[in-house]
Amino acid sequence: MTSACSLAKATNRYSSAWAAEERRGFTLLEAVVAMAIIGVISVGALAAFSADLRAADRAHRILPAAALAQERLATLEIKEPTMLDVLPDSLTRGRFDVPFEDYSWTAVVKRVRATPRLITLSVAVSWENGSFTLSEQRYVP
Repeated sequence: MTSACSLAKATNRYSSAWAAEERRGFTLLEAVVAMAIIGVISVGALAAFSADLRAADRAHRILPAAALAQERLATLEIKEPTMLDVLPDSLTRGRFDVPFEDYSWTAVVKRVRATPRLITLSVAVSWENGSFTLSEQRYVP
């Protein structure tokens, strides 16, 4: 009986030593799965960062364009209504001075067909990769 008991203890010791040795490191499958998870998370983080940079660049361009369009629209607002029937070239299109030389503008005045005394004033400010349009309607007495 002692030899059977000794054999069982020796087998248990051997199997637990083997199990401990087997668990010392990562298997190749575990390493591949970990790298795949890190890769997916990295791609998502880089995509979010890229989208943030594009949005910041667009905002950097649109904010001055909106202010410039407002300024050109204010110029049209102070003109006499008779002058708005046919705009002179100086009010129809142009380029802005430094530091906004990358921006150009066009202005359009149209009468609203359903209401003859209502006009639509539109100013479009454009740059190399985009544009911003600002419009308003005005009643002409």
